[in-house]
Amino acid sequence: MINIDDAKDRWEHISRQLSEMGLVAERFAAINGRKQNHPLFERYDDSLRKKRKGDSLSLGQLGCFASHFLVWKRCMELDEPVIVLEDDVTVVVERLDEFLEVAGKLDDRIECVRLFNNKTKHHKVIPYAVFGDLAIVKYTKGPMSAMGYYLTPKGAHKLISNADKWFLAVDMYMDRFWVNDVECFGTVPACVKHDYIFDSMIGYEAKPTRSFSTRARRELFSFTENTRRFLHNLKFRTHHSGLSHPVRNERTV
Repeated sequence: MINIDDAKDRWEHISRQLSEMGLVAERFAAINGRKQNHPLFERYDDSLRKKRKGDSLSLGQLGCFASHFLVWKRCMELDEPVIVLEDDVTVVVERLDEFLEVAGKLDDRIECVRLFNNKTKHHKVIPYAVFGDLAIVKYTKGPMSAMGYYLTPKGAHKLISNADKWFLAVDMYMDRFWVNDVECFGTVPACVKHDYIFDSMIGYEAKPTRSFSTRARRELFSFTENTRRFLHNLKFRTHHSGLSHPVRNERTV
């Protein structure tokens, strides 16, 4: 579990939930970008960020990226799959229990599974595998969050290998499955959810006024990303015909 040193209440909150399930979390000290300048921040390309998005990542966002990056390295060192949780989630006990039971049955293509609802607009769900009441699905569009996910060493290696240059927040980077080669799978229903009793500790900078040229570059980047995502999903559908079992969209669950 990724946890900032100053957030002891969050650590206690999630630890208590897992303890009730008979699980013990390994606390992973998060990088607090607003208080420390980590060597990994050298991977951040602010000029590319401004060219693509028109603004800069905040120090908190850099710290969040560095924290997940180090967890990916930890997964590779352990050489076994891990479940990564941010410290502001609530565990849906029976569903996480069910996922833990089926995790060992997942095929090699499933290298990362987001364990929460995908609330992005215009995404589609492609059925992939069903285990009782729990379905593993492929998302055509990433969920824009990294609050909780299952990750294999192979998936961790891919995420690290394709992250030489940072210019997006970590969740947005993970969503670029056509770039990092880690397919975007999820569970229906969700196994964890955001706990709104905690405010975000990342910290976001005020958005600058964008010039016409900046807006044009953003739109071009967005168009390119959407096109590449569409082509990747088309290829996935071609090679995976899906299941005959119906899977409800998680937003209706």
